[in-house]
Amino acid sequence: MTRTCVLPAFSVDQVTRMVGDLFGIEGRLRRLNGERDLNYLVASDSGRYVFKIANRDETYGLLECQHLVLERLAADKVMPRSASSIESINARVIETVTDEGGIDHYCRMLNYVEGRLLSSVTPHTPDLLKDLGRVLARLDSSLQDFDHAVLKRRFIWNMFEALTTLERFKSVLESDHKRKLVEYFEGLFRNSVLPSSESLRRAVIHNDANDNNLLVAGDKPGELTISSIIDFGDMVYSWLVVEPAVAAAYAMMGKSKPLEAAASIIQGYHESLPLRKNEIRVLFSFICMRLCMSVCICAHQKSIEPDNEYLKISEKPAWDLLYKLSGISPETVHQVFLEACQMKP
Repeated sequence: MTRTCVLPAFSVDQVTRMVGDLFGIEGRLRRLNGERDLNYLVASDSGRYVFKIANRDETYGLLECQHLVLERLAADKVMPRSASSIESINARVIETVTDEGGIDHYCRMLNYVEGRLLSSVTPHTPDLLKDLGRVLARLDSSLQDFDHAVLKRRFIWNMFEALTTLERFKSVLESDHKRKLVEYFEGLFRNSVLPSSESLRRAVIHNDANDNNLLVAGDKPGELTISSIIDFGDMVYSWLVVEPAVAAAYAMMGKSKPLEAAASIIQGYHESLPLRKNEIRVLFSFICMRLCMSVCICAHQKSIEPDNEYLKISEKPAWDLLYKLSGISPETVHQVFLEACQMKP
């Protein structure tokens, strides 16, 4: 299983030289957030770009796969705006740089995709969340025949590895009460998902549609749409229904009516790529399991990088949501999701 990792260690001056030497671009650099990669916005006279230095554990194959997926999505016009790779002066889309400890890291340059992050937009209206569901469904439809061996990986954020991830990291949770809450949802997952797991469709999915990976276009609340999905670093081959479940898990955080937010995403997804009854049945378990994975991995990462504020963004809202969901009957949630898809029990 891929382990959590420490960000690459390069100074701004070093990164500035890399950008010039490898891509022939001179500009102003600004650090961007990232869980595993070192990311910089590069503003130059020729345009704006994102320079990404991968952590030492990232494979060439995975980065190549991301490049191929971005090409596919652009060709299929899945989103109004899409990121694309910029070739280096050596006509390569992936280059190698070496840190002061002699460790090699892969790096890439992407065009900067304009738009506001969904995390900066309020409110998240039902129509906007439905549009998110539709965009994710179009993305998954575009990738239905996409196959790359590297995506069938053991990875802490892959729902295939959910139970292993929790078993590995829940010991660092700060209280028995939190551990017991996670174990409650583990039990729900074992009882609802595992018996039917072989019958669930599998596909390549983005796997991380949180509000910091989603860009929005439009000016007025009633006119906002999802213009782009960014950061394909967590892309995996997994259960298809995990895609809307992950998006719903993040969209539900901080909402006074979280089930309505989830239902809007599920409705939009189902309109474009119909879900099956057995997939709707396990949606709630997948939503809760993603939240559990998030808080456990975050707790572990904080023990490694206590000053990394990016890791803490969704921690408290995730715990608050888990406590709230633990008091709701799974059958009640199932009925809400069936209604969103206009299905009968």
